[in-house]
Amino acid sequence: MDKYHDLKNTLSYIHSELNRVETMAGTLSAIERDHYNKLTNFDHRELVDIAVEEQNAARQLGTMKHMCLAMAEKIEGIKNAIDRGELGESAQHAETH
Repeated sequence: MDKYHDLKNTLSYIHSELNRVETMAGTLSAIERDHYNKLTNFDHRELVDIAVEEQNAARQLGTMKHMCLAMAEKIEGIKNAIDRGELGESAQHAETH
């Protein structure tokens, strides 16, 4: 059972780090959106071009945020499966076949 304890600790660490990345991506995305809104208020072509780049960065960061959330949910599901003993059962079941 010690190997499952180590696995759960590793999964907890990964889950925690994914949450940190998700938070950073969300914060940076909000900043990029704010920059876009500020830059598009100016009547200057180069600033509008920069604003579009900021908007694209905000979208990519938003995507990263959602990816982190989805991975964190999967990890939580694996940890719960370990707690319920399902991971060990499926591994033993696979070995018998």
